[in-house]
Amino acid sequence: MFNSIWMEENIEMWVRPYQIVCLSNDSGLIEPILNTVSLHQIKKNSNKSLREYFIDEYGGENSEEFKLAQRNFMQSCAAYSLICFLLQVKDRWALIKSIRTLIN
Repeated sequence: MFNSIWMEENIEMWVRPYQIVCLSNDSGLIEPILNTVSLHQIKKNSNKSLREYFIDEYGGENSEEFKLAQRNFMQSCAAYSLICFLLQVKDRWALIKSIRTLIN
């Protein structure tokens, strides 16, 4: 729904929807998201900032891959932040996917 609104308005934000299977009123399964690392894992296991992690993974700040990763992360982070604000979602975790986006 949000992706179609942003596309219609020509706003460069997007999210990647994933499948959820409800098992009961208070439990369910979330689709596995492959090739991801959490922000917590980056900080805890590598003692790197997000910027340092991006440089190591995608090249120097002037490389095209770094700029693409930074832009994708910013656009997906803005989208998830806006959705969480509008829907009043609290205490979400974040993953960084290999395509350089925020998964929330």
